[in-house]
Amino acid sequence: MSNDTKKKGLGAELFKHFNTGISYFLPVIIAGGMLFSFTLITGTVVDGQILPSNQFWQNVYDIGQAGFSMMVPVLSAYIAYSIGSKPALAPGFILGYVANNPIGANGISTGFLGALILGYVVGYVVKWIKKLKVPQDLQPMMPTFFVPLCTTLVVGIFYVYVLTVPLNALVQLIVSLMYQLNGTSAVVLGLGIGLLAAADFGGPCSKAATAFTLALMSEGFYGPNGVFRMCCAIPPLGMGLAAFLLRDRYTKADRQLGISALFLCSAGITEGAIPFAGKDFKRTWIACAIGTAVAGGIGMLHEISSVVAFGGIVAITGVTQGKLWYVVDMLIGAAVIVAILFFAKPKLDPAELK
Repeated sequence: MSNDTKKKGLGAELFKHFNTGISYFLPVIIAGGMLFSFTLITGTVVDGQILPSNQFWQNVYDIGQAGFSMMVPVLSAYIAYSIGSKPALAPGFILGYVANNPIGANGISTGFLGALILGYVVGYVVKWIKKLKVPQDLQPMMPTFFVPLCTTLVVGIFYVYVLTVPLNALVQLIVSLMYQLNGTSAVVLGLGIGLLAAADFGGPCSKAATAFTLALMSEGFYGPNGVFRMCCAIPPLGMGLAAFLLRDRYTKADRQLGISALFLCSAGITEGAIPFAGKDFKRTWIACAIGTAVAGGIGMLHEISSVVAFGGIVAITGVTQGKLWYVVDMLIGAAVIVAILFFAKPKLDPAELK
């Protein structure tokens, strides 16, 4: 096996484990985010902080906050689980929590990035320990006692004394770069976020963008999250509108798909565009990628920000800055998709339209 093949295999393996962590992580963050959104129905946002209107909504907010507190340990735990199976869960949860809270003499917290790295380290350490030959009498105790204990202790000490400083330096570098974002650089970031949101219609690329924007949100940067949540709704919105506005290019069955796409776009479910991509992948992908990227670029210019981790129009209560632009830029992106398809997609024969 060549070195290039091995590198591709390792990259695919790491990405698979990452996606497993994200798939378990997303329901936690969505549940917490939805509760934040409910709180905002009557509450307000001051300096990025949600202020509930009464004690009942304060309780709802606190439950949602518990979800946000759990998201980083869950990510770490299930990346570790994907690699090392059940014995990796306990150390993954514990060390994910450790990464998200100050520790050591300098009280360093590496947050999302630290938990991500620890998930991999824990997983591979557990996988290695499980291969060790141990006496027959000790084998029943390995998965529930020795493996979690040794992994948590060894990796935890390694994290505190070795990993915290370089990881913290990397986090601070990212924070510094985000503070410097303006004008062209902000547009470029928005273009990238929009492209990732549409690249595979809610698949691994979109999940990578989710992780990136949530990592920034955990550091206090809500703009990329707001733009990404808007972008998630644009492919199904654009395709739904195209199916109805370009009636000589789409069939009656396509318009039924368009209705579904419009419903799904309201909740920011990018997968609503997949049926159209299945029928005409090249034109659909190009139109959605360009339209969503354009909207992402102008969304960053308009400084759209959101504190909730889901998208579409139902997430409007979580938009703390640029509510109007959130809707306008979403419609602009959808309009670009329709315009591209108007010029690129050929008209159907009258017999095919029935």
